[in-house]
Amino acid sequence: MKFYLAIIGLLYAFFSFSQIGGESTYQFLNFKSSARIEGAGGYLITIKDTDATLGIENPALLNRKMHGYLSMDYTSQFAGAGYGFASYTKHITNVGTFNGSLLFANYGKFTYTDVEGKKGGNFTASDFDLRVSMGRPVNERFSVGGNINLLASFYESYNSFGVSSTVGGHYENKEKKLYAGLVVKNIGVQLKSYTKKNREKLPFNAVISVSKRLAHAPFRFTITYHNLQRFNLLYFNNNAPAEKDPLTGELIIPKPPSFTKKLVQHFIVGGELLFTENFNIQFGYNHFIHTMNRTIAKAGATGFSWGIGFKVKRFHIAYGMGKRHIGGANNHVTISTSIGKPIEEEDTFYRQFK
Repeated sequence: MKFYLAIIGLLYAFFSFSQIGGESTYQFLNFKSSARIEGAGGYLITIKDTDATLGIENPALLNRKMHGYLSMDYTSQFAGAGYGFASYTKHITNVGTFNGSLLFANYGKFTYTDVEGKKGGNFTASDFDLRVSMGRPVNERFSVGGNINLLASFYESYNSFGVSSTVGGHYENKEKKLYAGLVVKNIGVQLKSYTKKNREKLPFNAVISVSKRLAHAPFRFTITYHNLQRFNLLYFNNNAPAEKDPLTGELIIPKPPSFTKKLVQHFIVGGELLFTENFNIQFGYNHFIHTMNRTIAKAGATGFSWGIGFKVKRFHIAYGMGKRHIGGANNHVTISTSIGKPIEEEDTFYRQFK
């Protein structure tokens, strides 16, 4: 009975908060929490192992094997900006697995100038996201999870506070090496807006994903469909003038995006080469990022990502790179280690469903 109530709750959250339209605030909620996630294409909501950073993306992935893991991630972005994640995971037998994490984003120093360009000192801009997550199995194949996020932004003399939540579900079939995940992200509200009477929406996103590991090869591929709540992600200006191709000189007449072009924007493909438990490689491709951030003259590797992870003694070290634009990329470095004793007592709270 509890399992069906959990599924109904997930579906209710999806259909109740799937409104769209307008720009959204708190874009730092979309920042990736680890090099592995960035390298795999930006979403990795299907894999349940000892990597506790995956539980930040999908709380349903939190499990007893992550107990005692401390993880830290730093990401360098454009123009000296960057952000860091820190998280710790603890499992409580017959209750669930809990993760506490903190995101701190620093966008650097900016210079005050007047209308004449005269300088008048500096100011800073930063974001914070403090979240507590919990995940637990419903039975041997299904698990569910959720989190609460306390959000804060400080931009010069403007500041804002909010609260959000993410709920997720996970399915695994170990015999067929098949895994699936569903996440409803960033359900929440801006409690205090940057300016009066200007409350903004959060970047709501519903994501579904499927992963399959090959039976006779050390390879696992993943297909993800993001923004389930909105089909058309592309902006089209009916009044846009024709542009000239800088290479051929031909006129490019704007055309509304077709059904197929709208559909493919939602898909992300990724894969992992699992050589050993201590060494793996990720790669991914996000077509929406490729479409939105490419230039007319050259697309380059925009939308592509890759990563590598390995273990040195007690430390898991990973590097991931996501090409967000032809002019730059996100570079992640993640370090994880276990600082607690493994949980030996077995959970039994879902046995009633057998």
